[in-house]
Amino acid sequence: MKSIASSLGRAILWTALCLLTMSSPAWAGGSDDEAPDAPQDNGPSYFGFVKDQSGKPVADAKVTAEIKGRGSVITRTNGAGIYKLPGFGKEITANNVAISCTKEGYKHTRSITRSAPSKTPLSAIEVLCTMQRITK
Repeated sequence: MKSIASSLGRAILWTALCLLTMSSPAWAGGSDDEAPDAPQDNGPSYFGFVKDQSGKPVADAKVTAEIKGRGSVITRTNGAGIYKLPGFGKEITANNVAISCTKEGYKHTRSITRSAPSKTPLSAIEVLCTMQRITK
């Protein structure tokens, strides 16, 4: 009898928790006192790949976006050599952002910047970094 009462109590508690969770409003990135996520114009985002000279991805490479007159933002590549950076504000043009890549045992040999030619305003800018393994 005690086991049935205990199970029933747990079931009631579980049901109450589920109802409370489902009844509270949930919006991605916000709370119930804010409007839904509104698109913001943060300027174009930056993304790309870091590869070695044979085209293989360079994992855990440090990617630095140097923003002229404003400082820098640093991220790292994932296992596939891919990185992503947010936009830095609509007033920051691509000409004011320099992307560089570093990793111990490698040297940065070149960067190629690409963007969609017909897209205005730009929504994303791709920068491919090529690195060369340093042999001692």
